[in-house]
Amino acid sequence: MGRRETEATRRRRAELARYRQGPNGKWESNAKKAIARRAKQKSWRIGPLLASCRAKKAAQDASNLKAARRLAQALRTVADEASLQGLISELDSLSVNAKLLRRTLIPKLLREVSPQFPQLKSKVSPLIAKWRSIFVRETAAKEQKQGSPAREQGATLPIMRRPQRSSSSSSSSSSSSSSRSSSCRVSSPRPEVKTLRPRKPLKQRRITSFLRL
Repeated sequence: MGRRETEATRRRRAELARYRQGPNGKWESNAKKAIARRAKQKSWRIGPLLASCRAKKAAQDASNLKAARRLAQALRTVADEASLQGLISELDSLSVNAKLLRRTLIPKLLREVSPQFPQLKSKVSPLIAKWRSIFVRETAAKEQKQGSPAREQGATLPIMRRPQRSSSSSSSSSSSSSSRSSSCRVSSPRPEVKTLRPRKPLKQRRITSFLRL
């Protein structure tokens, strides 16, 4: 009498059969098995690779923020044109993003100190314009990614207002209806139609002062 098979044994045998036959049940050669195995092994490394990339980016952002705060403090105490020119060179080479600009306010500080040295206006204006472009682009991309339910609902549900009748037409219609009320049947009142009012657009977030022209 043979050995009795359990349900778990049958499931395991079926699982091994599917693995040996491939995802579509048509393994044609061991070469295809090897290709699929290598692809599966390579995919295991994606998770640690993404984690290391995120860690590197976080470290780089922290370093840039530290440098930006140091330069912001130097802008508050700048005293001569040569010092400001050196700070402008460092600020131009600094990698910035919208979050860094919002937290350090270096564009505002640079704009406040630049009128004291009008000779450097040709270098200050392009730098502030570059920062403004970065800020606007990243902010717009973030808002587009998050989405605005209220604005989308207002855009997908256009509501037309009913035209109002003039007083003369309303008075004439009321008189004519009263004169014909005896001869005409009384019609049932029409149900009141409630019109939806569009929601007010969301208030824009506070934009830092360096974006104002």
